[in-house]
Amino acid sequence: MNYSIEADWHLLDTCNYRCGYCFFGPETLGAKLRTFSDPSGWGSAFDETGAIWLLHLTGGEPSIYPDFATLCERLTARHYISLNSNLTHASLADLPRVVDPSRVSFINAGLHLEERELRKNNAPFLRNAETLRAADFPLIVSLVATPSALRRFDDAIALLAPIGLFPVPKLFRGSADGKIYPQAYTEQEKQQFRLLAARARDFYQADLLRRAEPPSIDILNDDLFLDGMPSYKGALCTAGVRFVQILPNGDVRRCGGGDPMGNILARTFARRAGPAPCDTQHCYYFCNKYSDAGPQRDGRTMQPFLAAE
Repeated sequence: MNYSIEADWHLLDTCNYRCGYCFFGPETLGAKLRTFSDPSGWGSAFDETGAIWLLHLTGGEPSIYPDFATLCERLTARHYISLNSNLTHASLADLPRVVDPSRVSFINAGLHLEERELRKNNAPFLRNAETLRAADFPLIVSLVATPSALRRFDDAIALLAPIGLFPVPKLFRGSADGKIYPQAYTEQEKQQFRLLAARARDFYQADLLRRAEPPSIDILNDDLFLDGMPSYKGALCTAGVRFVQILPNGDVRRCGGGDPMGNILARTFARRAGPAPCDTQHCYYFCNKYSDAGPQRDGRTMQPFLAAE
């Protein structure tokens, strides 16, 4: 994938789910959906930066954004995308018709097992997963590994087996029963997580090897962080040059909500001149990709790698 800058684009706050481990509260997730431009406007704004982008669409639930498939079509005419989604919205079925899968880096499909059971309907997820995978979209199914989800992981494996997929345990970062995770994982839970992560790597290995590069949201190696999150503070980082964060209104930040860098829609975005020390905290997936500080756990090192020119 020949791109020069990647963005973690927080497209919207609104979501049709209310998962208890979400970073956002019910009031935020249930807020009225706000849009700040249409697909043509967003596409033109990114085009006019002169860069080729890899845009990671997240939220909220990106697929509920108005004219979502058209937005993806317009963006991928010149740029690349990746996606976090709960795979429930009907708009996802239109992607194979309008989007070239070679323009999609990865789709992280969140299984959210317990939330789906409350709604008593797994059919939309399974149907959309089958449709996207049949069209050769790079799909990885993740399951946030809360203690209760780990206890029921076999249910998730059984649910996905008929469509030829396997759930990847995603590190739980948050609180449950008065405990803070991932620090509160028991040794038994850590061991289970490691075994499941190894099985997931084996399952997805063949597909990942034929892709252009590893997914930025590298959930397949989350077992590296079971004993705690690394600190990137002070390490030299190319955020601001090769990576930025974009907010729903088009505001651009170097990372973590600070250090403003203009607005995409207002055509005021300007990249930094070069790398600078980390002075904030954002997402360890992107930190590991763009920081000089690559964490090491259990003899495996997650080396940072840079987006291609």
